[in-house]
Amino acid sequence: FSLGIEGCASWGNDDAPPSRSIVRDANLVDASHTAADALLERAPWLRERREPLLATTFVDINNLETSSALGRVIGEQVGSRFAQQGFTVIEIKMRSNIFVAEGTGELMLSRSLREISQSHNAAAVITGTYAVARQSVYVTARLIRATDNLVLAAYDYVLPYGPDAKALVAAQ
Repeated sequence: FSLGIEGCASWGNDDAPPSRSIVRDANLVDASHTAADALLERAPWLRERREPLLATTFVDINNLETSSALGRVIGEQVGSRFAQQGFTVIEIKMRSNIFVAEGTGELMLSRSLREISQSHNAAAVITGTYAVARQSVYVTARLIRATDNLVLAAYDYVLPYGPDAKALVAAQ
């Protein structure tokens, strides 16, 4: 008794097995600084006012009450770039000063943040969100006027979701 199995597997060109593309990280500092420069370019009048800015952590768009090391680093680097450009930047930790309206996807500035911005005569808040996909992280950076939540400038960009980005997202 003999059992014969016949079959053929084809992998495409050159009969090589399919390879998974390796996603390489971008330079996060450069991407964050480019975002800050783009925000400033969209709000050039801000430079003339010379009022301080408040810098916050970027939050996960899927859960606006949380962030990760990635969101904290992006917020720090964007704020850092504004400081390099001569602005006074006051760092505000997101969880204690920002209220997020769940389900709306909108960032609402709390009364305490408004009070902080007024006490520092802050012109705007540097803030943003990020969304993690399979091979990319989508980031939105915004300058928001603290007195009425008006978006003064916005910049969207994409980061590759490479090993460093994955490690930063995993680090709460």
